[in-house]
Amino acid sequence: MKKVKNLAKRLLLRGEALRRWSARRARQLDEAYLGRLKEERRSEPGAVDAPSIVRPGGKLDRILFIGDCMWEQNELFPEVEKICELKSLDLNPILQEADENSLKEAAARAIEGFVAAEKDYEPDLILFYARPALLSDQVFDVIRRRWKAPLLGLNLDDRIEFFPYGILSSGNDDYAGWIRKYDLNLTSSRAAVDWYRARGAAVRHMPQGFRVDDRFVAPPSEEEIDRGFSFVGSRKQEREKVIASLCENGVEVEIFGAGWPAGDWVEDPATVFRHSQINLGIGYATPSAVLTQPKGRDIECPGVGACYLTTYNWELTELFEIGREILCYRNIEELIEIYSHYAQRPEACLRIAQAAHRRCHAEHSWEKRLRTVFREVGFKA
Repeated sequence: MKKVKNLAKRLLLRGEALRRWSARRARQLDEAYLGRLKEERRSEPGAVDAPSIVRPGGKLDRILFIGDCMWEQNELFPEVEKICELKSLDLNPILQEADENSLKEAAARAIEGFVAAEKDYEPDLILFYARPALLSDQVFDVIRRRWKAPLLGLNLDDRIEFFPYGILSSGNDDYAGWIRKYDLNLTSSRAAVDWYRARGAAVRHMPQGFRVDDRFVAPPSEEEIDRGFSFVGSRKQEREKVIASLCENGVEVEIFGAGWPAGDWVEDPATVFRHSQINLGIGYATPSAVLTQPKGRDIECPGVGACYLTTYNWELTELFEIGREILCYRNIEELIEIYSHYAQRPEACLRIAQAAHRRCHAEHSWEKRLRTVFREVGFKA
């Protein structure tokens, strides 16, 4: 029956009907999230932090990364390899062959296959980055039976995934049901830290990072800027609204990404970031364009030395000095106003890009993020 419903949904929900349905679901999710926040305010957070999970000074020679890999190979893995040897188990190939009702079984099968093939492999730490739809008791049982290494869970989308909303057909919610299976949870959301602690789970706040690109280790120069206003990202409903509003108000945006009618695909987003006078960020969590979510782009774009203008997110104020290192807007009117000001001031955009470059290279690389976490839990990293 579920397969029939999914097929009917794909056939009927197209064009404007799909947009309306997505917007309604997004509003439901926003309301459910605010309801959950109300409940969480009544909860008492647990211990501030769990003790170290390894002996102080413990050796960290080998990390096993398990995940449905997409961006990790290019952005995360090179940074981890600066710390120690990395072996990865990419769940993506086997998940591509599974339907949405058998993802948990497929993930468990992939891990079991890896265990059988790597009988002599012993990692010092396991980093598991998986959405709720892939998690099961079987998955954790396989990992725990085979290895004694500390197991760290990574979540970069807690606003959408943490609570049991019962709204998402993908099953990518109720991550909270699995957090005590990990020795330590890493969340990119400051707001989520108390949610973990209230449930007795060990947690560290670790914002997203960026890969240090050898081509862009020096700050940007005026001679490199040969583009105007750019946006890199696939077509999504909330992004369409922003781009359409800009176009209606005479603001030209060069678009790179899948799905756009006139968008150009780009293999190397970092080059576009670096060569643009201003880079647009759209940081909404859902198609409703109400709640925001920290994005990898929030660090990647400034990290290569680019002027970044993105949706205001209170968590970004902990990472950057807004107005000096990045620019933020709260609505479409403010976006147009800020763009109009800075489009006439390329020298100010360059100063912002250079300041962002300094900040990111000093504090925000994935290597620095992970070394800090590994030291805190007792490893010599």
